[in-house]
Order: sequence, then C-alpha cells, then structure tokens
Amino acid sequence: MPEFASLFDVVPEPVHDPMDLSRFNESVGSPKTLVRSYVEVPDGRYRAQITDLELGLASTGNPILKYGLRVSMGEFAGRMIWKRRVITVNTLRFMKKDLLTCGLLLDRFSHLGRRLGELQGVGLEVSKVTKGDSSDVYFHRRVVD
Repeated sequence: MPEFASLFDVVPEPVHDPMDLSRFNESVGSPKTLVRSYVEVPDGRYRAQITDLELGLASTGNPILKYGLRVSMGEFAGRMIWKRRVITVNTLRFMKKDLLTCGLLLDRFSHLGRRLGELQGVGLEVSKVTKGDSSDVYFHRRVVD
C-alpha cells in the first residue's frame, strides 16, 4: 500500500526576504535610550530667508499660511524655522503686518494665494520665542542683501 504524504510533513526552505530589517534590531535600542537626532533652533534673533510657503486649512477649518524660513547666517545657518499663522478675524491684523514686513501689499486679501510666489526668497530678521510648550516666530524687518 502506498504511503500517504502530507504537505504539512515537508518543511519548506526559508524564503529570503530582501526587506528583512531584523539585522538592525540591536541598533535601534530601547525607547528610553533613543536620542533625538533633530534639535530645534533655539530661541533668538536670526536672519532667514523664506524658502517654503503653503496656504492651506488648519484642523479648525480656518485658512493657515505656513512659512519655512532657512537661517542664512551664524551658527545655525542652513537650519529651518517654521512659522504658522492661522487666518481669522482676530489674527488678520497680525497677518497683514507680517505680509507688509515681507514687502507684500495686497489690494484684496483674496489675492494672497496667487501672490505667494512674491514672498519666495525674501530675507527677514526674525525672532523665535518659546513660551511653555509652544513657540512662535516674529518678523522684525525685511533684509535686502
């Protein structure tokens, strides 16, 4: 009588997984030993250039303008500082002041989206200030190099 062989009796050869990341397990360490590789730019006054701009919606549904500012001088040259300004009736006067400091005068605020390109590359003197867990960035003056 022929012997019955089950598929479960045969042990398959291990399949080589090209994305096997287990070789890095020891390098990761425990969460307690992890060190932040990114350290924020400390509070202070900086010369920076607007390199990134995004007009979008905040989680509240209000419009928000996000600025990416690259520090152009000093110890932190090349590092980024981020500024976010939610646009509401209460913040509109601060928003206008920021835009005027950057040299952007709007006839109508609704034109902001199509004129954002004019802010690209603008040099500014800014301050980063942290209070508690949050920080803000203040525009002092436009810098023309």
